[in-house]
This record gives sequence, C-alpha cells and structure tokens, in this order.
Amino acid sequence: MRASMVIKWLHRVTTATLLLLVAGFLLYQYMMNGPKDDTLFSKKQLSENVTLYVTKYNGGGATVSDVYRYYLADDKQTIEQLNHSEPFLVSDTGGAHVSGYGNTVNVKLTGRVYSFSNSTLFYAGESAVIPVINLNAIGVR
Repeated sequence: MRASMVIKWLHRVTTATLLLLVAGFLLYQYMMNGPKDDTLFSKKQLSENVTLYVTKYNGGGATVSDVYRYYLADDKQTIEQLNHSEPFLVSDTGGAHVSGYGNTVNVKLTGRVYSFSNSTLFYAGESAVIPVINLNAIGVR
C-alpha cells in the first residue's frame, strides 16, 4: 500500500516538474523570438527598386545600448512587415552613411556591428531583387 502511494507521489512531482520545464522553455522562446519592440527611425530611397529602412529598438531603457536594424525593401513597407523580415545589418549606430545605385548598396559606419549579412532578398512588385551589399565598418571600443 505504501509503495503504490510513494509511486503516485513521485509520478505527480515528476509530471509537475516537467510541466514547469516546458512552460519555462516556451516562455524563454517567446521572450527571445517574440515581436520586436521597434519604431521606424528613418526611411531613404536608395535607387529605383531599393529603399532603406532603419528601425530603433525601444526596449531596455538606460541599461541597454541603442540597437538599430537596417532593412532593404521596396518603398511600400510598414513597420509590422519589417518586424517579420530579417535585417541585413544590426548596429549600435543609426547614422550609417548608406548609398546605392541600381542593385548595389554601400554602407559605411563607425560603431559596433552586432550582425551583418551581405545577402538579402525582397520583391518589388512581381520581380525579386537581390542587392549586392558592401560594408565598410570602423569599430569603436
């Protein structure tokens, strides 16, 4: 009789522990991959098909440095659409000098680069646009 009661209690404790672990993992995934808390910082037409969007992260307060995300897209994007796409550059400066001609984009910045990808894809109307991105970054301490 006592052995079956001990087994039932061990089963309950194990089940509760596993439920807490799964709930914690799901909460962690939501916090890390949830919707971005960004606002549109600037918008600049680089060429006929390429528009640069820069968003600024609003969370964190005084303890988190500024984070700017750089996106390339057509000129009809909203902040919600940008939040569902991947930026080609994430940096601590919003003042990067970005210029473009045709499908070539040149980026020159001074600051920290948190992530960079020189390949991005977006659609301008029905045609796919794959710009060539050149980055010239000067780091700071």
